[in-house]
Amino acid sequence: GGSSKVAVASGAPCWASLGIKEKLTTPPTHINESELIGMMEKNGIGTDASIATHIENIQKRNYVELGAGRRLIPSKLGLVLVQGYHQIDSGLVLPKVRSDIEGQCNKIAKGLVDRESVVKKAIEVFHDKFQFFTKNIEKMDVLFCSSFAKLQDVGKPFTRCGLSRRYLQYIPGPPSRLYNKFTETVYPLPAGGVVKQWTGRKCTVPGCDFELCLYSCGAPPRTFPLCPNCYNNPDWDINGIKAKNAVDRFDEHKEKQIQKMAGKNLVLECPLPDHHPLIQEMTVSPDPDSGGVFVLDPHMGPKWRLVSTRDPTIVHLPKSIDKITIMNKTDEVLGCHYMKIDFKAGESPLTGGETKHKCCYPVDEMIQSISRVYHGSERLKASGRGGRGRGRGRR
Repeated sequence: GGSSKVAVASGAPCWASLGIKEKLTTPPTHINESELIGMMEKNGIGTDASIATHIENIQKRNYVELGAGRRLIPSKLGLVLVQGYHQIDSGLVLPKVRSDIEGQCNKIAKGLVDRESVVKKAIEVFHDKFQFFTKNIEKMDVLFCSSFAKLQDVGKPFTRCGLSRRYLQYIPGPPSRLYNKFTETVYPLPAGGVVKQWTGRKCTVPGCDFELCLYSCGAPPRTFPLCPNCYNNPDWDINGIKAKNAVDRFDEHKEKQIQKMAGKNLVLECPLPDHHPLIQEMTVSPDPDSGGVFVLDPHMGPKWRLVSTRDPTIVHLPKSIDKITIMNKTDEVLGCHYMKIDFKAGESPLTGGETKHKCCYPVDEMIQSISRVYHGSERLKASGRGGRGRGRGRR
């Protein structure tokens, strides 16, 4: 009865051909005017008389351009403004505040509420938003500086974004940050150390896939993996988000992001928490003195070292080691990974000159006995010609 399915008798043999087609996903298209009008009506924004004016205004102000099929294409200015408002106060761009006010106006028209009380409440809401916005305006400044700087000032392509697969530009600042010029997104970087590229390795957190950097801090420097996306994600904050309520957690994260954007994010330890998958993959020993862990230095030789994530402590492993591989096997009690150590021929401390050794560092007394522990400084060494010099100076 009109079905397109082919009737096949039970038990009858069937033949079919299979083929593979390779395609690429494409981003959704920009919405057109009629779709925008539908969304505005759905969210209770504007009236039949005012909606057309709203759409005309965003074009006059160069927030969008009218493209083929009457599609509204965001301009760089529009994207930067939206990103900036989101960074400081999402309520300035999300439809809820405007929708609430429109709803209150409808209630005034129906005689359900008093006009003066609605006006007073609206003024209080926007006064508070204005005060908060002006207090944190430097966050908007950073976005505008990143977006509208000359190309030579933006810096070189640094690492790839896991969302757009476009290169992020490194802007040394201050404050230093990575900038995606295609999505107008800024990723603040930790201050107090040195950020370098790391051979195209990617973050292993599901759904992230950002290329990793290396972050070095202290003297002598301790080096750790850094994912720019996870570093700016509240789920991976090294100090944790302390608020319990969802709204308070969101506000606390916003406050921390504002500090990062302003360059007030001095980080003299591993920029990712110890429970982050990247750190867990490299953990070879707990560090009971600091409450952190020891990870294998990601430079991977030739000078093999273990570095503490929360303290300026470095364990220098013996120079006779040729290669170290972190194994998947972990200690059931301590939770740290075993290491497979290859010693140089003729320099092995093992019985009979054996060169291969499996090691769980916190319980391996032999490896500990030939290692050297150094307690450094949290600060990087000063560069340049500063200081008093050799002379005794004027008295």
